[in-house]
This record gives sequence, C-alpha cells and structure tokens, in this order.
Amino acid sequence: MTTSIALIEDDPLMGESLSERLQLEGFACRWWRNGADVVAAASRAEAIPDAVVSDIRLPDIEGPELIRRLPAAWQARPWIFITGYGTIAQREALLTRGAVDFFTKPLDMDRLIRRLRGLQGLLPQAAAAGAAATAIKACPLGVSGEIRRLHAMVTRLRAHWDSVLVTGESGAGKEELARCLHRETAGTDAPFVAVNAASLPESLIEAELFGYEKGAFTGAVRMHRGKFEQAHGGTLFLDEIGDMPQALQARLLRVLQDRSVTRLGSEQAMPVQVRLIFATNKRHNDEVRAGRFREDLYYRINVVHLRVPSLRERPEDVPWLAQRFIDMWNAAHPTTLRVLGPDAEQTLMSRSWPGNVRELRNAIERACLLSDSERIETALLRGDSTSDEEDSAAQSDAVDGPMPRLEEFLRLQERGFIRQALQRHDFQIGVTADALGISRKSLWERMKRMAIG
Repeated sequence: MTTSIALIEDDPLMGESLSERLQLEGFACRWWRNGADVVAAASRAEAIPDAVVSDIRLPDIEGPELIRRLPAAWQARPWIFITGYGTIAQREALLTRGAVDFFTKPLDMDRLIRRLRGLQGLLPQAAAAGAAATAIKACPLGVSGEIRRLHAMVTRLRAHWDSVLVTGESGAGKEELARCLHRETAGTDAPFVAVNAASLPESLIEAELFGYEKGAFTGAVRMHRGKFEQAHGGTLFLDEIGDMPQALQARLLRVLQDRSVTRLGSEQAMPVQVRLIFATNKRHNDEVRAGRFREDLYYRINVVHLRVPSLRERPEDVPWLAQRFIDMWNAAHPTTLRVLGPDAEQTLMSRSWPGNVRELRNAIERACLLSDSERIETALLRGDSTSDEEDSAAQSDAVDGPMPRLEEFLRLQERGFIRQALQRHDFQIGVTADALGISRKSLWERMKRMAIG
C-alpha cells in the first residue's frame, strides 16, 4: 500500500522539488501552499494522509497553531517540520502537538526520505503514531523502536510505582529516563533530587542522604536536611547505587521499609513521601553473588526494572539526538547558529559512541564551539578525541608534531590511561577507582573534567 504524504510548503521552488522527489521515491504526495487550505480540506473530511511534512512558518499560520486547528485524526499522524533555524522552544512546542522530527535548511533530502521510510511501520496506525510522539515529548531520549517501547513502559507505570531500578551503560541516558518517569508521575512542580553515590566520599554519603543535626559531628555548625527530606513529595534519583558501601545499604533498606529517615545526631524519625529511582551500570546479579551488594536490598529495589539501551543498539537515534543538541546550542548562542553539513550525519552514524549519549553531546558541543562557519563539517566531528584510538593519535601527534606544552601532553596521557582502566573494569566506578588507587569522588571529577563517558 502506497504511503500518502501531506506536503505543506509555501515556497514554490522548495515545494515543487520536495513533491517531485517524494513521488519519485514511491510516496503519494499532495502539496498545499498554506495552512488555511489544509484546515479546509480536513473540515471536508477529505482523505487523511499517513504523514505530514510541513514548513514551520507558513504565510498564514505557524506549525504548532496549525496542528491545534486540525482534527484529532490529523494531529495523531507523524509530523515532520522544516525550518531555516530551529530552536529548543520550537521543538518542544511541536513535539507537544505530535511532531516526530525537526529538519533545518539546507534540507538533506536523503535523510528526510530515510526518516519517512523509518516511519512506514507506524504510519497506518494513527493512534500508535500519536502515542509515540507524546512519549518522545515526555522523554526526549530518541525516536528508535527501543526507545518508544521504553517510553510506553514509562507511560504505563505513571503513578503506580514506589521504586524503580534503571540500568544501562554510562552515559546512555539513565538520569534523563528518571526525569521522564518523574514528570509522568509527579509533574514539573514536585521536587526531583539527584544524587550520584560514586561522586561522594564514603564519609559524607550518610550525612548527605539522611541529613544531620547541628553538632552531630565536628564541622556540623547547623542543621542540614538530607536528600530524602529535600525530595519529600517528589522523586529521589540515586545514581551508581552499586557503589554504595554495604553499611549504608542496610540503612537504605530500612528507609525503604519504614518510609522514614532519622538525621545524624537525632533520635526522631521523620516520615518521607518520596518515590525512589535507583540507577547503575553494573550487573547487580553479579554484585550480589560476589557479596558486594545485599541480596535483600536488590530484591527490594528491583520491583520494576527499566533498561536504557546503549547508543550502538539504537543508531537511528544518533542523528535525532545530534540535531537536538544543535538546537540546544542555537538556543543558547543565537549569534552563532549551527547546522550539520551534508556529510556530517554519515560521520556520526559511522562511530560506535562507547560513551553513548554523553559522548555524542560532547562531540556536538565541541564541533559547535570550534566551527568557523554556520555549517559543521565532517572534519570537526572526526576530530573529537573520544576513543582510545583517537587519544593515542593525539598523543602521537603531540610528540611527533610541534612540541606541546607539558601540561597538555600529560593531560592526554592521563585521559587515555583512565579510559583504558574504565573499559578494563566495565566502567565500574568503584572498582576502577580502587585499581587506580584514587577515591571514587576523585575519579568521577576527573571523568567529568576530561569528558570521559
């Protein structure tokens, strides 16, 4: 069955070019030049297209308003928008109304065709397309089938959960998923408190989580509300839970059972209403068998398990995420707007991204910062030294080329060494820190400073 596309474009040259190309690619395309004609056709109950490709700025109406004026059946179709310059505000407004993607000019027609073909499995099912668009709006991790299934699980959970375990590789988007689940459950007004267990010294974790009274220990000059209290009425996100010391694991289990906390230096237990999201990049079954993680705590937190797939498992999300990060740059730097060059997407797709979404974001930000023109060229994306091979090449160039400053050479050496240690220990922060002879907090700070995912 031929897929039908509604093309809405006021520019006659662009509209004719797009219409011809879509028809050559086997799509049935109907071309409108303004929003009013589309609204009129919809009101006459004419055939509803399978998907819509539309310019954002039409002579009589803008994209979000056009979607709002159309019947629900049109709104539920996947919408792809085209614009000269995209911003985060525009993207969020469009995603809220059902858009699934956002293309900037100059338009990459090959990529648009691939995007439409990727949607073909969803196009006949209007409800499915609408649900996918809503999920992407609520939790912007990507557009792949894996992410849509994850979004569907989040939507089903909504308010019917107390604790969730989120697993996935470092940098895959576990905190973003946690924030998505929080928004679905408690909305944007309730507190969302995030704590990374690997970034805190063991001596401070208990005080940070549970709080303390004035005079509880040397240096406690005032009362401090812990993270559980701060998250009261909302969500507490505990990242790298596998690195939490066993003594604190026992106390955390008690909090989960009693739903109350006691500050250090106090005997008064305070009830807390908080949902808990635990995250880790470790295999907890292995940690339990090795005796590093309490079995009773593992079963208590593993009521609902959500796994965030790595970026290499969902390569179709790479260009979507890259465009999202460019939108973020353009919103923050309106005087230095950026677009991806014609070959840049292929370069992004050819990389394995061991650091996942975090590494991709760093690469895009670096390219936006270093680009001398509006267009981000392939060379800038290849030049982001985030792999071991590229680290080694950079170190070699530093020795064979012009003599670098000693500080830069040592930085490259340290970065490459830390990456190798992390990969050897499966990116387990605690184990890697022990092997390197430094604290977890020190390792975490170095990783953040060196953009190691």
